[in-house]
Amino acid sequence: MPTTLPLAPSQQMMWEFMTALDPARPGDARLVVVEFRRLRGTLRVDVLRQAMQDVVDRHDALRMRFARIGAEPAVTILPHVDSPLEYVDVSGLHPARQQARVEQIAYAHRNDAFDPGRAPLWRAALVRLSATEHVLALCFFHMVSDGWSCRVFVEDLCHAYAARLGAVDPQPPLGVDFAALAALQEAELSGGGIDAATRAEYWRDRLRPVQPYQLFPARAPDPDVALSAEVATRFAFPPEVTARLRPVARRARTSPYVLLLAAYLVLLATRAGRSRVVLGTTTLGRESPLSRRLIGQFTNNVYLPVTVAPDAPMREVVAAAHAALAGAVDHATPYHRVARAVRPDFPRVRPWPDNHLFDAWFQSAASASPVLHCPGLRIEPLDVTARPAPGTPPPVVAADVPPDCLPVWVKRGSPIVVLDDDRAGGVVIRNRGVFGDDLVRGLIDDYVAVVSALVADPDLTPGRLRLPHGACFLDHAIG
Repeated sequence: MPTTLPLAPSQQMMWEFMTALDPARPGDARLVVVEFRRLRGTLRVDVLRQAMQDVVDRHDALRMRFARIGAEPAVTILPHVDSPLEYVDVSGLHPARQQARVEQIAYAHRNDAFDPGRAPLWRAALVRLSATEHVLALCFFHMVSDGWSCRVFVEDLCHAYAARLGAVDPQPPLGVDFAALAALQEAELSGGGIDAATRAEYWRDRLRPVQPYQLFPARAPDPDVALSAEVATRFAFPPEVTARLRPVARRARTSPYVLLLAAYLVLLATRAGRSRVVLGTTTLGRESPLSRRLIGQFTNNVYLPVTVAPDAPMREVVAAAHAALAGAVDHATPYHRVARAVRPDFPRVRPWPDNHLFDAWFQSAASASPVLHCPGLRIEPLDVTARPAPGTPPPVVAADVPPDCLPVWVKRGSPIVVLDDDRAGGVVIRNRGVFGDDLVRGLIDDYVAVVSALVADPDLTPGRLRLPHGACFLDHAIG
């Protein structure tokens, strides 16, 4: 009989967040990771099915289910789980209707609730567009997968497909089970010679007192607002700004990512009238070569409190952001330890999500997935917009959410910035039903203006910035 196990360290934060959104049905939170690939060439569907089963057998996370939910959940790894691959043939449809069908499958994957007690906690669909073109759609419950895992899944699937055709040898077993994976994560979050007590003290000193704060002006959601619906608004920096980004970062002895993070801190502090802003961001959480070959939820959230003085040059904000990120990564620790450090009564008030620990969220998109080649196939990354079929009701509306959970849903829908891997732009993601288009357009205009000013003159002070009539939310902020 399978053994029940506690969550791995990197799963703690995600589970706390899900249960804060819906304590009775965490799977209804619709926190998922998706991946789409276009397969060009001659595909043996029967072999792909076998190869996908090989991947399921290889990775414990793909055979995981929850044996117990609640404040102290437990998971179990089943010895066998059938691959959930669904086959959909739309080759007889007009191309526009094919595209609509793919978008509807993407929407269904993103918005169907997972039952944590039932394996598998992921979905897959193979859509046949023609004899030589297919789309593979993957969707993972966030408890069993992060963004990097999607890449591992597709690469292992490609290898297994080639092995089934006799083109390569099968991959050797990973040699690590879920319990060993959890121990590996614990070791990676406890390395560097910094003990657990010191790590807890680091977060206690920097994050207390915790004052959950809705930084962006949020209108009260109407009862029919779809709370899990997100939209992404793209932005790009002017070419002359992008060209100067790396040289300016190099002179500041930091990375372009930190430079762009510092600019966002300046913007938020200026528009909200606050001297201290806490940004949340995430790390890959895969320090060892073995962890980079595993499917699982490894990402670890860290929190960057930075003071922005209106009369100090922006280069000092860059230096402070660099130091905050370096310190946070060095002191990364499982979420429960952070929560207990900053909120001693954490065990009593659970679920207590980590979005109480930051004002706004800022992160990098995952590194670009490579094009892969299998016998007779070219496997390409693919962007798919999720669109519901006409008349599809929203999965989660405000009227269905308990009042004490609604602030967490609203904070979840707050604007977040996700930078492109090449740092030339990115997207702002938010819930449009709560945070309007005018706010996001203003936020983007402001952000591009601050980045432009920073790369042009790092000695400029925030107090001397001249911003467009953008996303001022000083009068709306809730302290």
